[in-house]
Amino acid sequence: MSDPSTIEKLGVFQVFTGGGTGTGFLIAPNVLVTNCHVVAPYRKVAVELRDKRRIIGNVRRINPRRDLAIVELGTAQPESVFEVVASDALQATQRLNIVGFPIGLPLSLTEGVVSHPNQLFDELRFVQTDAAINPGNSGGPMLNDQKQVVAVTTCKLTRADNVGFGIPGSDVRAFIEAFHGQTAEFGVTCPSCDQLLEGPTRYCDSCGSDLEELDLDSYFTPTDEHPVVAFVESSLAQASIDPILARHGELNWSFYSGSAPIQIWSCCPDHLCFLSALAQPGKQKLGDLFRHLLAAEHAPFVFDMADNVIRLSLTLHASDIFTHPDPAALKERIATFIAMADKADNHLIDTYGCAPAPNTQLTFLKEGSKAPDA
Repeated sequence: MSDPSTIEKLGVFQVFTGGGTGTGFLIAPNVLVTNCHVVAPYRKVAVELRDKRRIIGNVRRINPRRDLAIVELGTAQPESVFEVVASDALQATQRLNIVGFPIGLPLSLTEGVVSHPNQLFDELRFVQTDAAINPGNSGGPMLNDQKQVVAVTTCKLTRADNVGFGIPGSDVRAFIEAFHGQTAEFGVTCPSCDQLLEGPTRYCDSCGSDLEELDLDSYFTPTDEHPVVAFVESSLAQASIDPILARHGELNWSFYSGSAPIQIWSCCPDHLCFLSALAQPGKQKLGDLFRHLLAAEHAPFVFDMADNVIRLSLTLHASDIFTHPDPAALKERIATFIAMADKADNHLIDTYGCAPAPNTQLTFLKEGSKAPDA
């Protein structure tokens, strides 16, 4: 890519589900292409925009065999839409750029070259590259110097260095063209004839192929939720937080309560952790600040400090979740934590001269907030 400084203008976004994160790119102002393994088996996913807001994406079409998926967004986005081109003309040593969100980092660009333009691997053809591919890059575009998509990042060999693979542009174009005529809300591409399957079936109505190994039930029939997932997501919904937008991987959620970042995760089978990084202490009023942070009145919530960042936390034991005599009261405690975090960062900044924490959503900081209630 001739001008890497334009990376933020590219229509490349991070995709979040209850199974992990990946990357997707715009082929229309409201349509993303990504990997099937990034979104499946979820039918709704979260897509994070440049300003850190998340919007719902509806999974419309997947091809498990070719590892492709199309996600439709509720609102059009202003970033650049990509042209997908056939990869037939690619040559070995030709330069490639991979754009995505490696290991959860912000949008990043990695340079490399084509190692093999038509590599046979696992009975499928791929564009092989030496460009670095990491978890989170999956579903992102492989670009030539004209910023055209020549392949879609899909995987790398874990037992080797600098051996990564992309789905060739010609296969991606065929998948997109088939979507253009789709009227069904959701479907799975038959691996034999590419016809759209609109429900779980043993045999393809078009070509008669046996689809048992495709396990269509896993795509069309929701699986039972993990009990911790059910508890957390019902608690978030009660606190007016959309749980789909909060998903950040397996037993992991993240979102903003106003200006305060909230993280929820299961650190072990016995504990569920809630954390909000609020502020950094200033140079004045430190005595008053620490007396406030250590006050018993905040219980069951706790203030602590790590890496010079003041944090608010709550920890629940599995026994609290599954045997609590009043589940509604427990969910209310979570709602109180979420509301308290939004007020607490303002209070620390306004009253004790603290600075915002690095991940504070500055747009939503409100002046003159009153002290939070415990």
